[in-house]
Amino acid sequence: MIYIVLAVLVIAMAVGFIVPAAKMHTMLDCRTEGEEYCAAEFGLSSSSVALKSCDGVSLMAYEVAVEQPRGVVICLGGIHSATVTNWYGHSRLFADNGFASLLLDLRSHGASEGWGIYAATREWQDVDAAVEYIKSQPRYSGVPVVAMGLSMGAATAVVATGRNSRIDALIALSAYSSWEFNFDRNVELVASKAVARILSPFVALVTRFRFGKMANISPINEITKLGSRPALLVQSVGDRTVPYANFEELTEAAPQAQKWVLEGDNHCIIDDFVHPQSDNDYCEKIVTFLNTLSNDK
Repeated sequence: MIYIVLAVLVIAMAVGFIVPAAKMHTMLDCRTEGEEYCAAEFGLSSSSVALKSCDGVSLMAYEVAVEQPRGVVICLGGIHSATVTNWYGHSRLFADNGFASLLLDLRSHGASEGWGIYAATREWQDVDAAVEYIKSQPRYSGVPVVAMGLSMGAATAVVATGRNSRIDALIALSAYSSWEFNFDRNVELVASKAVARILSPFVALVTRFRFGKMANISPINEITKLGSRPALLVQSVGDRTVPYANFEELTEAAPQAQKWVLEGDNHCIIDDFVHPQSDNDYCEKIVTFLNTLSNDK
């Protein structure tokens, strides 16, 4: 009888490990790339900027400059975003309001090098490289640097802001609080809370095995380092990709952050992310926040 019990336990533990390991393999062991948008389609001109992270990854960014910039926004795409150039519509919005932008393909995305996605535990180093570039440009002397992202890009923006005091402000759209927490909440959605509780220790184990010493670098840990820097956190209540519980965790950890909550399930916050000007409320919210950062409003 004892051997049967032991066999059942071994099988259960194997399943508990295999399920999150297999899912993370499909989500993270890849790179994503696709056809780029053209800046001219948005009435803009951009220049390519080659960067290198501190751990040696070659990165590509696209700079949209403006005369006498009031600030510069670093834009970061989602976990499987094929190209950060789908942010050119945001660059148009920023430029119309006096802000330059730097669209950064995170490692393993678009025109940047790499194989494998690290769920914000390493991608913050890519943002550091972007900040280093911005700070080296005299035209950006004395103007605020803003990190803005969507989904994993938002999580990366949170981590980067927490770890880099030279980032002056944060805009996070649908950020998760940690990879494990969001994984568990998604298990609840597709299965049940009971299944999520059973799998949770294995999710944590696989996460630590996969990300190594970087596993503890997460938005929920880094957002506490915001201090007095302005932040805008945005979330839709019914988001089924990054459930609302993530937002609740982040806002509890950073109660000083501005919050904007939308009804429904819209992970991208707006219906047409490529053309943000199609949503007046969204544009007003983002521009109003940016205007608080500049001395020349």
